[in-house]
Amino acid sequence: MGTGDQTTFWDTGSQQVSGSVTGRGPRLVLLHGLGQDHRIWAEIQRALPEYHCFAYDIRGFGSSPLGTGAGTLAQLGQDLVEFLAAVGPATCVGFSLGGVIALWAAAERPELVERVIAVATSSVVGKAAAAAMVQRIELFETASDERIYELMYEDTAAQLAKPGNDVAALTRTRIEAIGDRGGYLNGARAVCSMRDESINDRLPAITAPVLIINGKNDLWCPRRAAEIMLEQLPDAEFVELPGVGHLITDEDPLGLVSTMRHWLQSERQR
Repeated sequence: MGTGDQTTFWDTGSQQVSGSVTGRGPRLVLLHGLGQDHRIWAEIQRALPEYHCFAYDIRGFGSSPLGTGAGTLAQLGQDLVEFLAAVGPATCVGFSLGGVIALWAAAERPELVERVIAVATSSVVGKAAAAAMVQRIELFETASDERIYELMYEDTAAQLAKPGNDVAALTRTRIEAIGDRGGYLNGARAVCSMRDESINDRLPAITAPVLIINGKNDLWCPRRAAEIMLEQLPDAEFVELPGVGHLITDEDPLGLVSTMRHWLQSERQR
């Protein structure tokens, strides 16, 4: 296995997965969101050397092959289960779609998921959001590379709250992560599937402690999204980071690290 920002590959049995592994200590498995890859965790991994951090690329993103994409949350959740079976039980930290995947796995295989940290995550997809995602899928199936860049630039700008962010650089990284768009389309279809099969219905079955972290200025996953999850989770806490939008890992990675570390240390003392 490689370390640091060097790309590493794991064979989980049914698929090959790419990512990065750092540190030594209790295991953390880090999952990115839609239109990203494992690199969103790079600064966070460097700031947590006391944890054995595995950041992997969801199928179809980064260097992870898409394989036969089912376009379901269950498939992405089962991918995580297989990864955990390969590396060992861990605390799962997921951003946006990655948070939903972590929650699915926690309900499905509680012996593999010790804790969940859900960052900028929503457990429900409303009618309007689902319709918007269907339109997004149609665009990604047919639009030119130039139009996709424009769309991702607009998304990125809308997901940031602090002044001075390099939107163009972040957009270029996201375009690289998307590659041939197959993983994005698969992930977007999985999001749409949540309209009919809500992950919210699975939350009461989660026995692992859960920490929900939101940005106060997040327009994509606002406070209400966290409140809905808190109503269903048996053992959960909520922290809201001030002055931050949806892209918490880009806007306030050190604030995120501080919040994670404090909670993880307090959990070990329980």
